[in-house]
Amino acid sequence: MLSHHERSELDKIERWFEFSDPELATALSRGKPAPNRRLLTLFAVLFDVSAVALLVAGLVTTSPAFTLCALLAAGGGVALHIVRGHGRL
Repeated sequence: MLSHHERSELDKIERWFEFSDPELATALSRGKPAPNRRLLTLFAVLFDVSAVALLVAGLVTTSPAFTLCALLAAGGGVALHIVRGHGRL
């Protein structure tokens, strides 16, 4: 149990968070931090582009290593797109 002084200090901190960063305050009140959408989107697009580039390189050079890396990158891109999409619910 908090003392009166501790509770008043905690209220001041909560008001400061709500004033300075309302999105963070909302996320913290829900109990989970908001994911960084831009970073997830950037990584998903990078995985997609690298998968296409590696697939093309694998087809041109007939290298199974490039093709395998392309499949792994495509799988990573799909996983990132799924993770990014679940936060919108």
